[in-house]
Amino acid sequence: MNFPLLTTDDVTIAFLILLRVSAMIMFLPILGHQLVPSQVKIGLIGMISILLYPVIRPIVPAIPPSPVAFSLIAGQEILIGAMLAMFAQLIFAAVQLAGQIMSYQMGMAIANVFDPSTNAQIAIVGQMAVVLSMLIWLVTGGHHAFLMAIADSFTTLPIGHAWSFTGWQTLNDAAANIFVLGLRLAAPVLLLLLFTYVALGLLSRAVPQIQIFFVSFPLTIGLGMLVFALSLPAFLALVHDEFSGLNHRIPQFLHILAGG
Repeated sequence: MNFPLLTTDDVTIAFLILLRVSAMIMFLPILGHQLVPSQVKIGLIGMISILLYPVIRPIVPAIPPSPVAFSLIAGQEILIGAMLAMFAQLIFAAVQLAGQIMSYQMGMAIANVFDPSTNAQIAIVGQMAVVLSMLIWLVTGGHHAFLMAIADSFTTLPIGHAWSFTGWQTLNDAAANIFVLGLRLAAPVLLLLLFTYVALGLLSRAVPQIQIFFVSFPLTIGLGMLVFALSLPAFLALVHDEFSGLNHRIPQFLHILAGG
């Protein structure tokens, strides 16, 4: 049985497809987590690239033979994959920000645990929020949406296609949404603790003999955790809506980035 010989263009295009897929998988939440074995990541990247190659190869234009041009296209492919994964990472960053804010307001700023995904110390409430968000991510099929997005990206934004700078505004808006979403997620705890601190301040002025410093710690921690538990349905619903909205935002981002 005779197999067709691979040309230089075939190998080059396969390598560029591999770059875009690998960049997205490595930066994607859960799938790109450090606790996921490297063998699993490599196998997933290789399988997706092999499945995409027969579909993508006929629509890819000729790659310039210049090393400089190839390097620029390779860097472009890595950036596209990383930017796609960035949309999900930004939502997790907002959840982590909300957890940090709530922990600081409760008085649990020094109660941190090590987060292997970021190689940094993270507040306990923030870690709880991130774990819950991971479960919502899997329930909503967020990873499936990104696997579909990486396949559609080669049609919407082919290899070597020029970028439109207006597409960066969409990514910039998603980055700015970190602070808005973080405050919305932490709002119930922040509002209650604000009123709690005001009441403790008035009590301290009215009864100076009370050791407010020692009374406030168990009170703010207990009330903060109680409100966080009661607001979990709204918290999870808001995160769910953000993950579900990625099905529309990512194709829109690729369309704008392609100049559409």
